[in-house]
Amino acid sequence: MRRLLYIWLLLTVCIGAKAQEADTTSTASTLEDKLRTKKLPHSLWDDQKPGEWNDAAEGRLSRQELSKDKMEEMRNMKALQYEQASIKKDSWWQDTGAWVRKHREFFRTLLYILLGVLLLACILLFIRKNDIRFFRRSHQEMEEEGTLTTEGPQNYDALARAAIAAGYWREAVRMRYLHSLQLLEAKQLIAPGKDKTNMDYLRELTSTAWHKPFAKLTLHYEYIWYGQQPLNNGQFAQLEEQFSAFKTSLR
Repeated sequence: MRRLLYIWLLLTVCIGAKAQEADTTSTASTLEDKLRTKKLPHSLWDDQKPGEWNDAAEGRLSRQELSKDKMEEMRNMKALQYEQASIKKDSWWQDTGAWVRKHREFFRTLLYILLGVLLLACILLFIRKNDIRFFRRSHQEMEEEGTLTTEGPQNYDALARAAIAAGYWREAVRMRYLHSLQLLEAKQLIAPGKDKTNMDYLRELTSTAWHKPFAKLTLHYEYIWYGQQPLNNGQFAQLEEQFSAFKTSLR
């Protein structure tokens, strides 16, 4: 009797297992049929990309068009309401730094140009302050500067007044300058020479109090006479005051 009971239990278990397997197969077939006929809705929050295989759904996802009502329903769902993160704006200092970095090539070029201009200005200032000349004076200029010794003593003061009366301002400046040289020679501050230049006279005055004012007069004279810089009545009047002050200092 006990053996019959064991056999009956074994048959019952086997039959139940087969029935469960049949139900699973039937369920799988039914799920597959629904997927193929698009009768099985998929999750609205499924993050799987369309076209990729989904093991859970046992099929490929396809893009579904939602109705307006469904879209409105999803918009109203609290679970789908995301907080908008506030965008932090950069400070003006950061914006300025970003702009400078963007145009750094321009600023680098500008820096080189400014350094070049500054260097050139320093060189010109040094040359002007030390009366340095890069080119030798022409023979004609040296002869004009040596007029004091080759032609002998002349009344340059009278010649200057005549040029002023005629309105020849450049010639008047030249006569005033030659008169200044004549006064320096009379004071034995310079020694005239046939081949001497204005720079030679300046070197002789280096250790005296007249070097600086005479250097200014020399600079004006050479710009006006050799550089042929035009001169008007007002500009000459200013130079006339400087020549007069220099003449007074030699008395």
